[in-house]
Amino acid sequence: MSTLTRRFDTLCLRFKLSLFPLFPAAPRIFIPNQSGTRDTETSFPCHVWGFYPSDITIQWLRDGLVLTESTYSPLQRNLDGTYNLTLTYTFIPIVEDKGSILTCSVSHSSLAQPLQEEFTLDWT
Repeated sequence: MSTLTRRFDTLCLRFKLSLFPLFPAAPRIFIPNQSGTRDTETSFPCHVWGFYPSDITIQWLRDGLVLTESTYSPLQRNLDGTYNLTLTYTFIPIVEDKGSILTCSVSHSSLAQPLQEEFTLDWT
């Protein structure tokens, strides 16, 4: 690849990246851990990524009730101008928690309604 071709490719990429944040981008959700360990502290991260603008609301719910004990990661900006954020709910599951419905709910200006992903709490 010639130097001129590389420079052109770099300029095109920079131009493309400079335009992207002008348009809203809808968030996506990923919950990697969907089971707990009884009587042991367990964390459930809800990874939300690929959204623009950066204003976003993420909540963990348990059986429909908002959990206030969750912790946010620092907001990260991607090279394409979009953002990533993780909200983690950590607790110690007990016998009565088995079968609870945990839901990660995301509200963003690019969405007509909240984006949600849920799972039923089980033991490993």
